[in-house]
Amino acid sequence: MKKVLEYRARAARRRQLSAREPDNRACWLAAAERWSRLAQDEIAALLTGCNPMPSADDSSSEDAGPAACA
Repeated sequence: MKKVLEYRARAARRRQLSAREPDNRACWLAAAERWSRLAQDEIAALLTGCNPMPSADDSSSEDAGPAACA
């Protein structure tokens, strides 16, 4: 749960930066979206860990994580 709070804080910070830096708004908002998705993925992983559901395919691909703005 600690990771979720950190990811949400990072997303909020990027949204603040998007308001302060209009020239880089798209980059900051994209970064905020990535951190928000990581938080959602972490919550889903926590819930799946609590309530494991059998799947037809046990192979899974992992996301590489947030990429830096270019």
